[in-house]
Amino acid sequence: MVLSAVILGLVLPTQLVLSEIMANPTGGSGAYLPEDRNEFVEVYNTGREAIDLFNYTLSDGDAVDRIIAWQDTSILVNNPGVIINSTWLKPGGYAVILDPEYTDSAIGGYVQPYRFCDSTLILTVGNTTIGNGLANNDPLTLTSPYGDTTTFGTPYEPADGFPFNPGDGISWERINLNGSDVPENWSGCPDSAGCTPGMANAISRYFDLSIRLMAIKGAAPVKPESVFEVELLVLNSGYGTTPDWQLIAWWNGGDTFAWLLNPGLLPGEETSLVLKPVAPKNQTELWARIVCPEENETLNNSYRLLITPAGKRRLLSLGFSSFSPNDDGFEDSLPIYYFLPDSGGHLTVKLFNLRGRCVRNLYPGRHPTGTRGVIFWNGRDDANQRVATGIYAVYLEYRNSGKKITARLPAVVLR
Repeated sequence: MVLSAVILGLVLPTQLVLSEIMANPTGGSGAYLPEDRNEFVEVYNTGREAIDLFNYTLSDGDAVDRIIAWQDTSILVNNPGVIINSTWLKPGGYAVILDPEYTDSAIGGYVQPYRFCDSTLILTVGNTTIGNGLANNDPLTLTSPYGDTTTFGTPYEPADGFPFNPGDGISWERINLNGSDVPENWSGCPDSAGCTPGMANAISRYFDLSIRLMAIKGAAPVKPESVFEVELLVLNSGYGTTPDWQLIAWWNGGDTFAWLLNPGLLPGEETSLVLKPVAPKNQTELWARIVCPEENETLNNSYRLLITPAGKRRLLSLGFSSFSPNDDGFEDSLPIYYFLPDSGGHLTVKLFNLRGRCVRNLYPGRHPTGTRGVIFWNGRDDANQRVATGIYAVYLEYRNSGKKITARLPAVVLR
């Protein structure tokens, strides 16, 4: 008896993971309607052995269902390459547990909306619904006949507020298939179809390139018609590796003067690029943009920097004269640059409205590190509330050895 238990323990249990959950299909809710018949649960086999899901159970906390083979051959009309009449899941394979009514006569449209990859194992449950009908806040537990489990939605942490509604027609996808069932390891599917049943999760291919910072290098002032350096930090904040991408740069109203080809970035990887433009004679905006045709999220791919040529570096300068802190990923914060005559003093940076009231004490009399730096204002006041649209004064004050110098510049908040 002990030997058989050991053998069984070698075969399976922890190899399976719940990899994608559709609890909120597109369409109406109710008997025979899309939200009732189009729910699904995807399972992935991470191991090297095939696993028989016969006698596995799936629970949403309200009902326990037994996993059984799918037998309705009508599903083969649109998906001729799927596997039915079996409960064996190959290593590295996906199984999709469908509602038993998925292929039934239906109302409300969205009839058999999913297209599955070849070799997807189609399963169902020995009940009329998955659980008692999946709710947006239902966690799930898949249990083997030997008591081993894999979960979705942290059923062991009912007070953490997860899962919740990811959006109509959007599934939850596991980010790291070998990672734990924690909220940080799940994401709403970014694919245009809203889900990816029977195939690799779209989130694993999702990448997000952004220009995190664009700033003048060095402490020397920018002189008209001279070459200066601008550093850009580009970050991939997504979960997949990017393809090759390009960075283009131009002066506002002018032609492109730089076109840089760059290799792909790994998830979380950041790279630094340096531009060497010739400064204009007058104050002009310098623009940069990431070009990557495969990327869907492009709002944070552009950046602009206000260049003010002068014979002497100003005490205070702004990245741009206006910005729109509306959380769309583009110019959600205002870069405020300072260039101090010496170090060791106290720096204060405040924001005032047109009535003269201080709305944000951004840098309250601290010792800055070095003589130059950048501070970002996110368009919120000291109570963390968004300020109204309009003109605000950026006020800088620097005190050292009994001396005080100040500077002011206007900044426009847009929406």
